[in-house]
Amino acid sequence: MPRLIAYGRVSPTGLLSWAPGGVLRTSWAELDAGPVGEFGVPKLRAKFFFDQPFTKYGRMDPLCKVAVGAAQLAVKASNNLAGLERDEVAQVGGTMLGCLEVDAQFEATRRAGAPSPALFVYTLPSMFQGEIAIAYHLRGRCTLLSTGELSAMTALATGIRWVEKGRAKHVLVVAADAAGPAARELGPDFTPQSAAAAWLLSGDDAPGRRLSDVRFDDQPGDALVLQAGELSYGVTFLDTLEPLLLGEGSPRVYAERGGQGVSFQIG
Repeated sequence: MPRLIAYGRVSPTGLLSWAPGGVLRTSWAELDAGPVGEFGVPKLRAKFFFDQPFTKYGRMDPLCKVAVGAAQLAVKASNNLAGLERDEVAQVGGTMLGCLEVDAQFEATRRAGAPSPALFVYTLPSMFQGEIAIAYHLRGRCTLLSTGELSAMTALATGIRWVEKGRAKHVLVVAADAAGPAARELGPDFTPQSAAAAWLLSGDDAPGRRLSDVRFDDQPGDALVLQAGELSYGVTFLDTLEPLLLGEGSPRVYAERGGQGVSFQIG
């Protein structure tokens, strides 16, 4: 039975990490992070997440920074993947915007006649998964999903299914979006903001929240239909799902956008 054994989240409200022992919430003010920018989070720094210097973090693009930050919160909450074989830890990623912002920046340098090699490295939407694999020496299978506003839900459901069907022993699911000027051009339906969440799933019989019975494109039936919260883009539904995952109840949850649905059982 798949179990959620650790969780981390980065959002405009600050940082959150969870393990069966409890929840730790940290505001940006507590971190002395400075003002939250117009795109939802302050300038992210390695010291917000890592106990040891991590110089490479400062060179990452915004998507990698927010995704790696969320992953680190989950990894740290799990006591640094204690008891998990890193060869057996797979990754599932979810994003709606992908590398949109870096693509726009790189295109500007190309048009100016001086394409930036530093930006070009990050013109790949799965780059954050590569950074995570390098940082934590993960060697399991890996995939990236982009299903619009359902991206986080689809990624988490896929991770649950991988464990449930025996396709992976453990899965680190990371859903992330980094918004900037390019995202603002998508229209008034979205407030440009950055956020990420990481769910560490395991098939081992360890303490955690049971997750099961994934269904795609199904009707909600008697499931609790999730409403969109404050977060948007591919992490839509993340903030309304969070208290249900970390709470004590056992609901079936369902999220839908554009006629596509995702559901799974909690508990």
